[in-house]
Amino acid sequence: MPEPQSPQQVAQPSVSGFRIEGSRGKGASEVLSRLASISFLELAQEKSAVIAVNVESRDIQKNPYLFSIVYFKEGSIDVVYTVIPGLSPKKRRLEMIKHALNLLTILEDCYAVPMKQVYQLVEKAISDMGEYVSLDYDKLFSSYDSAKSEQASAKKKVKDLSAANEQLGKENYDLKIKNDELTLRVKSLETYTDSVLMLKIQEWINEHNGEINIGEFARVNGVLESRVEQILNRLVTEGYIESKKA
Repeated sequence: MPEPQSPQQVAQPSVSGFRIEGSRGKGASEVLSRLASISFLELAQEKSAVIAVNVESRDIQKNPYLFSIVYFKEGSIDVVYTVIPGLSPKKRRLEMIKHALNLLTILEDCYAVPMKQVYQLVEKAISDMGEYVSLDYDKLFSSYDSAKSEQASAKKKVKDLSAANEQLGKENYDLKIKNDELTLRVKSLETYTDSVLMLKIQEWINEHNGEINIGEFARVNGVLESRVEQILNRLVTEGYIESKKA
């Protein structure tokens, strides 16, 4: 019978740390009281040392995964922290130095720490970060420069398209006006005057043995039947034609 497979193991973090030398001028209870104002810290006391734990993330079993522990001792401040796979150890160290110094600002009158030591610690961390930052900056600037160039090109295209669209809109408006003018002109040419229509009706009657089919005449000549009837009545009343007796 095959053995059951264990859940996929989470890559274990590595552990690192550093020490800040300094003499504590106040008791552990005072240090505890000062640090208690920081909500994300878990505090404990071990003999004369105060321990401040900051759990930043946990694994699937809810165990601390990314975390730091700061030991506030009588003669030093020891910082121990984890570095998870994929995270730059140099960047993580710089973050932990910042974390420790932030805690020290709350305990500024509790510890006497030589500034020379703090400066050397920070300067070393920044120097270590130089290569990391430079490489990332080069990549970032390259991406930024490329994106900036693409944006400038896109803005120019949008500007050109906007100008072209505006010109097309103007041309379209002008064409519409011309089309309306031509439509009116064609309609005026297609519409017979009364005198022309009277002649056409008389010609039709002569060509169709003295008869006229109003519907057919109106269709062939593109005029309304009511107008044909109107002109026929006029021709009769004015004596140009005579209506046949039924």
